[in-house]
Amino acid sequence: MKKLTFRQLAEKLGQVEEQSTAAESHGTVSGFLCCRIGRGVEKGWIQKLFPGRDVTADEEQILQRLYAETRAGLGSEDFSFFPLLPDDSAPVGERISALGEWCQGFLMGLSLGGVQETALLTTEAQEVLHDLAEISQADSYQLDGGEEDERSYMELLEYTRTGVLLLYTELGGLQRQKARSTLH
Repeated sequence: MKKLTFRQLAEKLGQVEEQSTAAESHGTVSGFLCCRIGRGVEKGWIQKLFPGRDVTADEEQILQRLYAETRAGLGSEDFSFFPLLPDDSAPVGERISALGEWCQGFLMGLSLGGVQETALLTTEAQEVLHDLAEISQADSYQLDGGEEDERSYMELLEYTRTGVLLLYTELGGLQRQKARSTLH
């Protein structure tokens, strides 16, 4: 089966007109999963991440698929994780906005997943969190409409991707330390 695309997610969630919320949904799931390393699929995770939303059977199916694919991507040894965003045919402004929504969702997912003590993270990981908060404000970026915008977007996207993988690794290490300390 081919990997889920941004458009499929947006269509199944009924967000074709408001596609950035599909990006935010993937960011939220990604952030949540960074906090749940080594745990099985949590019962009620959809209601926890999307409170107040009446999820149809089709939406639940696509969200379960999103959860499984995201979990596999984050944990893969080939670093195949990638934020689910509009493809390169979309205008760069739309892609930058969606990246901002994705980062906003990611930070919300971390919070919903239980990240409370960021002081235990390395300085580099703390900087990534700060930078993701800055990127979440991408709608305020001034665009020139040229190739520089495209280049800047690609750099932000790669930074986001690698930063999330760093956070996934560090948060997993903190969880393992916490588990060992509670056993002793």
